Amino acid sequence: MRITLTIAALAALAAGGAAAQTELRLSIETPPGHVRNLAAERWAEAIEEMSGGDITVEVFPAGQLYDSAGAIRALAAGSLDMSIQASPTLSQFEPNMSVITLPMFFGATREDVRGILDGPLGDELWGMLEGKGIVVPEGGHFEFAPNNSAYTTEAVVESYDDLQGVKLATPPSPVVVSILQQMGANPVATPRTEIVLQLTQGQIDGMGSVTDLTISGGKLWEAGIAHAFADNAGWGVYIPLVSAGTMENLTEEQQQIVQDAWGEVVGWARDYAAEELETARATNEENGVVYVDPPEEMVAAMREQMVGLQDQIVGDSGMNADFVSRVQAELDAE
Repeated sequence: MRITLTIAALAALAAGGAAAQTELRLSIETPPGHVRNLAAERWAEAIEEMSGGDITVEVFPAGQLYDSAGAIRALAAGSLDMSIQASPTLSQFEPNMSVITLPMFFGATREDVRGILDGPLGDELWGMLEGKGIVVPEGGHFEFAPNNSAYTTEAVVESYDDLQGVKLATPPSPVVVSILQQMGANPVATPRTEIVLQLTQGQIDGMGSVTDLTISGGKLWEAGIAHAFADNAGWGVYIPLVSAGTMENLTEEQQQIVQDAWGEVVGWARDYAAEELETARATNEENGVVYVDPPEEMVAAMREQMVGLQDQIVGDSGMNADFVSRVQAELDAE
């Protein structure tokens, strides 16, 4: 009987030890090697190390668990623990996430973006997500690249007049679609997973409001992308996300570890993405993509025209006009 009780006690201790370990799942739709994946892996490693192995994070790449929209819904519902998502995609869930894509950010620099998102306005923006069940860890976003209005297959875009009627797949952001419509293009919000098929089958003329890294990372010259109109029309950032439901189920110490671990990673992610951007255009050009750099006065004129339509875009997209106005004032002050 003593032996039986001892075995039962050991089994109970073992079960208790297993229960004490917290296992989290992180879903992203980009393939291994992408900067978003590398950041996710480093975040997972930092959490495990800082928790002494009490928290483990399994990273599921390439949309194995969810596509972007599905991941965001799952985070809010508490059925997914963590993710890293692009701001335009998040704007389907919270429209104000596209604030840095608005015309006032045409021609903006990386420092301009940080000046907004690393301050009180950024905290306010992350708070909008938290109100919907998703937490942004301390340290916040990392920038990936300025957007360009068009990457095309056969159509050559040398000016904004050449955008008229060009059918462009865009990130699934109401703001992006509205902007490109106002510029005269024919934008179609398209999931990332469908881009290659639509390009190779000629269903679209190219892609709009994406970045050099989008093309280089996906080797989209293989799908027909041959031309780029590089006008720096707004920005996109990646944002680390944790389900509020997951955070509530963690101890205070564990919550702080998740927060602090991202703080250890975000600086690296920002530097890596900036370095990668420096080589992305050269990589694209080496693979046959021909760039057009519009004159500064052309971009400035389009910015002025589009800023005049910004209030309409904000209203049509369901954004908070007061918040946008305060971002505009802060950006102008910079």
